[in-house]
Amino acid sequence: MAPPPLPPFAALRAFDVVGRSGGIRKAAVQLGLSHAIISRHLGMLEQHLGVTLFNRRTGELTEPGRRYHAQVSAAISELEAATTAFTGARGRSLTIWCSAGFSLHWLAPRLPDFQRRTGVAGAAFVDLHSTDAEPAFDKDEVDGDIRYLADGAAKSQPANVRTELLARPDVFPVAAPAFLAGLPRGIERRADILGLPLVHEGAGDEWLQWLAVQGLAADGLRAPAARFGQAHLALMAARSGQGIALANRFLVAEDLARGTLVAVEPAGDSWATAQLGAYYLRCSRARWSDPLVARFRRWLQRMLAKGD
Repeated sequence: MAPPPLPPFAALRAFDVVGRSGGIRKAAVQLGLSHAIISRHLGMLEQHLGVTLFNRRTGELTEPGRRYHAQVSAAISELEAATTAFTGARGRSLTIWCSAGFSLHWLAPRLPDFQRRTGVAGAAFVDLHSTDAEPAFDKDEVDGDIRYLADGAAKSQPANVRTELLARPDVFPVAAPAFLAGLPRGIERRADILGLPLVHEGAGDEWLQWLAVQGLAADGLRAPAARFGQAHLALMAARSGQGIALANRFLVAEDLARGTLVAVEPAGDSWATAQLGAYYLRCSRARWSDPLVARFRRWLQRMLAKGD
């Protein structure tokens, strides 16, 4: 008995990216196709299967769509692994630059998983550089660059660079438990934080933006307790009890679990949700579709979707 005919691979690929990215528009951007083409691929796949995979009204996969997506995504991953191994990825390094905090606290501990998923032991390794320097994309200095960009910055990238949104985390204040215990009085209202020692990263713009989201005017802000050029250094100062720093879950998940840092909350109120930027993967357009780079991009999205 002949196996049932498979849907076109282009339709399966489009469906996979729609499921991973969270919508037709985002999938169109990632694949460099039009919204209409992605919609046509979805419709073709639904017609082939005889089931609705994507709810156009809510912009989400249906229950059958989620089940099918899990299998399609796994199958495409296997194809990518086979292609990566066959095209000579063995012994090749993938050069990734990354902001220090994200690489130290999230990416580096998870890289062994990427190594295992390349399909062949020793197929490739990641040459990870923790740096805030801007790579020379036009000279293929890197295969990819992972960076936290403030709102609006992702739209002003060089013409030869493609970006992919990885995560848009909430930003919240943290401090060492001993620091909070030593305060003359607790934090009751949002405005109470203005009079406390705050640890700044760079020029302190993130604090100003965060305070604005909370409805607080910066004119009541005291001088910085300390100022550092990178987020992981500001958090180191917070751990040592120098003051309150801003963070996100990628930077302080382990600290919160161990209790070396705690989230600072006003006892009689709560903070407004503040998302001031996002983590992006940036690649040169020439490197974007490289099999190993594409596999790394998909692996990042899968790991981030797990939420760990």
